[in-house]
Amino acid sequence: MTAFVLFQQRPDWQAVFWFSFVAWFAIEMWIAARDRRGASGERRDRGSRLVIYVFVWTAIAIAFAAPYRVPAARMAFPNAPVFWTAIVLMWAGTVLRTWAVVTLGRFFRSTVHIHDDHKLVTSGPYRVLRHPGYTGGLMTTTGIGLAQGNSISLAAAFFLLLVAYVWRIVVEEAALRARFGEAFEAYRRKTWAIIPPVW
Repeated sequence: MTAFVLFQQRPDWQAVFWFSFVAWFAIEMWIAARDRRGASGERRDRGSRLVIYVFVWTAIAIAFAAPYRVPAARMAFPNAPVFWTAIVLMWAGTVLRTWAVVTLGRFFRSTVHIHDDHKLVTSGPYRVLRHPGYTGGLMTTTGIGLAQGNSISLAAAFFLLLVAYVWRIVVEEAALRARFGEAFEAYRRKTWAIIPPVW
């Protein structure tokens, strides 16, 4: 069976996909550059940043490889709606993640880091989601997987990153609970973690 890659079916789709992918990557590089600034406080990461990095790039590698390795997993849905849904997911996820990072400001770190003067941020997207940056990341990688038009690509892009984020959330919320106590518990009870209304 011949490989089928959804976003390669039309030249304009290829251009839109690669523009969206490069824009996402550039924003992630900007986020990483912000993270290099020094910060006082305590790091409580427990290896979760490494897990996220490994899982996200593994997920993306599988997503791109699956149409060639397992062409039989091609999605049996109309091409145009699937492609444009993928692009909307990529951009919506990128915007949400950027909004989350900007809202956290100097408290943002790619590791779990409790600052000496840390404050519990509950504004912007944090009014609804405790981890909107992770929701955004998950939306973007899901869009990348969906744009391949392959069910294995989609599953890898979604579930591998979800596993990494679940571990990060366990680590991060333990650190926040230790720092803020009942204030964090009250906040946790009225918000979703990353996927409303599931979790």
